[in-house]
Amino acid sequence: MLKLTMNTRKRTKRHRSKPRKLRHTQSPNEMEIDDNDHKDHSAHMLADNLEVLIRQENLGNYTCTDYLSMTAWQNNVFHLTKEQQKSDPGHGTSPTSTAITANTRIDEYCREQIVEWSFRVVDYFRIDREVVAVSLSFLDRFLATCRCDRTSFKLAATTTLHLAVKLLYPCKLADLGILSDLSRGEFDMTDVSEMETQLLNSLNWKLHPPTSIAFAVIFLDHFFSSTIVNVSNTDVDDIYDVSSFLCELAVTDYFFVPMRGSNVAIAAILNALEGMFGPDNHLAPQILRSAQLFGIQQDLSAARNRLWELYERSEECALHNREGSERDDQWLHNGSIFVKKMSTVSSPVSVSKPCHSATDFPSASHSPMIRNESW
Repeated sequence: MLKLTMNTRKRTKRHRSKPRKLRHTQSPNEMEIDDNDHKDHSAHMLADNLEVLIRQENLGNYTCTDYLSMTAWQNNVFHLTKEQQKSDPGHGTSPTSTAITANTRIDEYCREQIVEWSFRVVDYFRIDREVVAVSLSFLDRFLATCRCDRTSFKLAATTTLHLAVKLLYPCKLADLGILSDLSRGEFDMTDVSEMETQLLNSLNWKLHPPTSIAFAVIFLDHFFSSTIVNVSNTDVDDIYDVSSFLCELAVTDYFFVPMRGSNVAIAAILNALEGMFGPDNHLAPQILRSAQLFGIQQDLSAARNRLWELYERSEECALHNREGSERDDQWLHNGSIFVKKMSTVSSPVSVSKPCHSATDFPSASHSPMIRNESW
């Protein structure tokens, strides 16, 4: 099970455009004209922001290959910790001579565990979860060029999280404390500093990836500022929160690593709408038309089905199942967002049935042997 629940966001904390305060000396007509002009300006500004994200994505600087299926890496990153250097007197003589065994090879399950740990860290220190998406962009692109064992992989993950916080929320660095505490003393700041140098060189200092969470939020900002919809403010907030949560789930899954963030974002929004309003909701066609205007028109069925599978595996789904078993009405809101995948022939998820564990999904990375290993 993915140990991830929804972390609802308050509207005041979102980077959303809001109409400026109108002066009381204005007449009603002047106020209406001023408000309409501001909305038009906001819609154009958000469209520009979205186009910049898409252009940044199209440049390919932040794309990542399926590195776990690669047979060779450009570099080998071994023995970066002092403990390994002490135990290996021949360190530095032949970096390619060390073979990665089955017990030290990284896989999808290793990555999933690192992502869950990263979310726990940022939640504990009250840091926005998009930091984890940025951190994993660093980590995935680094692993696409550098070969790591599990120890180096954990060091790289710790370093990328520290780097993402340093870039986006430097005021939180003091709260994070000494990174050796987060790694339970396995690494010290010298190890992190050396790995950070490796990372920056490997990433060519490309440190501001267009994440799927950013795509989802800015796309919804633009959609609701430029489209008249019959949706309550509460439902609008819930659409943001559910879409962002599904994007966060996508960060945990290696399946989405080679996928464009814009496609993940639109798939998450469509799933959020289906979960909240059913498969025949009136907003989905409008979302798709708006996405096509920005060149986002690929087949999203695989991404949407995978997101539903991830949701079914999540702790959020399990919580809703337990709540649903205690009530006759499964659609009771009760102050929280209740997501339900409508039961159809092609729908893989319904919260009315029990969530599956990770072992129910056919994947080599979730085999009992690997899951029982201490990595």
